[in-house]
Amino acid sequence: MEQYTDDERVEDLKKWWQENGVSIMVGIALGVAAIFGWRYWVSHRDAQAEQASLAYDAFIEAVEKPDADQARQRGQGLLTDFPNSAYAALATLRLAKLAVDRGDLVTAIQRLQWVIDHAQLDELRDIARLRLARVLFAAGQATEAETLMERVNTASLTAEREELRGDLYLAGNDPAKARTAYAAALAAGGASPLLRIKLDNLAAPTADTVIAAPAPPPPDPPAQSAEPAAVPTPPASEALVTETFVIEAPEAPVAETPVVAAPEAPVAEEAPAPAAPEAPAAAPEETPAEPAPSTSGPPS
Repeated sequence: MEQYTDDERVEDLKKWWQENGVSIMVGIALGVAAIFGWRYWVSHRDAQAEQASLAYDAFIEAVEKPDADQARQRGQGLLTDFPNSAYAALATLRLAKLAVDRGDLVTAIQRLQWVIDHAQLDELRDIARLRLARVLFAAGQATEAETLMERVNTASLTAEREELRGDLYLAGNDPAKARTAYAAALAAGGASPLLRIKLDNLAAPTADTVIAAPAPPPPDPPAQSAEPAAVPTPPASEALVTETFVIEAPEAPVAETPVVAAPEAPVAEEAPAPAAPEAPAAAPEETPAEPAPSTSGPPS
């Protein structure tokens, strides 16, 4: 086998380099540029996100103040400077709420539609769809609201979606479907007190919930005359009986008897001298009866 010398190997390497060296250098340069470009883009993205976060904080601070004009200006500036950030979608949702609060439904619809078209997160788009459906429902466009509501698929918004569905059914005079939708919203975790009130108002009547009609009030007693009613005079026999209960019977004379005090019982501890019995009360003197006249003749 023919052996390659060192000079031949060098010549082959030079030839290969002439054919592939340029592409290798270009590939290396592109790799380095890609690495540095990626790092620059990540750094720029982080800086933009930080600036957008600061702008959003300033916007929220302005929203909490009574000056709504300043809040709208800060929100619009956030949309202009950072239109592709999540903070822009959040700020637009708040701007739509401000528009609803002042009764500007047209502006609110435009803001919510912007979020649906430009938000990067599906959850933010569904939130905007649900709120836009509420605004359309308030504006009297129930059909458009129902169509838009059907596109809400986020699981965390199921309770709000079903509650809105119940409102649409109730507005369409279908209380049975409205009750079913409210029950589904409650089962999905709806904790709104208003939701419970809506469901209770549509609950089917039962024997426990039926309230009996109150009994009619008793008739008023006849008015009594101020003059006393005349008392009928009882007959003579009844008057006599009545008088027998009224007339007191004469007291029976009490015979006077001497009162003798009973001697005190002796005490077991010491034997005092027995007390002398009291002398009986003197009996009333009786007048001697006169001797009856003798019927016999004079003594012989």
